[in-house]
Amino acid sequence: MPSRWQLLLHPANPTRTKHVPPAQLHGLACHLLEGAGADHHAQTKPFSITPLIEAPHAPGNATLALSWLNDLTTPPLGLLKGAEVRLGSQFFTVEDVQPSHAPYAALEALPPTRRATLNFLSVTYFNRSGRWIPLPDPELLYGSLARRWNTFTPHPLPDDLITNLLSTVRLTAHELRSAPADLGQATRTGFTGHATFTLPHSTPGDLAAVFTCLSAYAEAAGTGAQTTHGLGWTTTTLHPPSTPSHHPITVPSAAPIARHPAQRTQSPHGT
Repeated sequence: MPSRWQLLLHPANPTRTKHVPPAQLHGLACHLLEGAGADHHAQTKPFSITPLIEAPHAPGNATLALSWLNDLTTPPLGLLKGAEVRLGSQFFTVEDVQPSHAPYAALEALPPTRRATLNFLSVTYFNRSGRWIPLPDPELLYGSLARRWNTFTPHPLPDDLITNLLSTVRLTAHELRSAPADLGQATRTGFTGHATFTLPHSTPGDLAAVFTCLSAYAEAAGTGAQTTHGLGWTTTTLHPPSTPSHHPITVPSAAPIARHPAQRTQSPHGT
């Protein structure tokens, strides 16, 4: 089932902490998760990682989250408490691990909605035919989420529903900023901010249900390319039908992560 572990990390040398690039985040994720059955060479990998940021409620510490998508196995990351982890030349002690779980069945059981807002907290971009796309194109966004969902769930979504969704979903509002992603030898231009996606009111219930579960799934899977490198960190707000008494639908077991824009990865003391 989709699972997430929020790690609280204490730096070995708080006075020398520095920016953690995407390649080092990817290295940590591979080290911790590929032993659980993740294929390093697979095009679609069963995990994602968020950037390292300052822990909002623990000054001097840092935090990041790791998500696991494979429904057949669950890595024992709860055992990391007290262990030392490395990000490049920096070492951290895992002070705490907070797990959360959102089974595929729970995501499928969410009340169907026809409007969702996705918040892109780290740089996000998409690949198409070897080119990077620095915009939240609805077809690319929901197509990539559907591929990840069908790769790792025991109950894949029907192809016809996915096709109908990709031809129906619309981008109806956004507030975005261009942002670079430093990938070492290459730089990609992406975006951060938030965007709202909408289905027509006449959309059938089964299609609205697919839209809802994939929108919620973005919290675990991430959005766009290189989510295993800390890119595409996403949170989701599901909007119920327009009734004054209704409140946003809660995504199951969302991890307690800091919800603010992060145009680049941050260490506890910045760079």
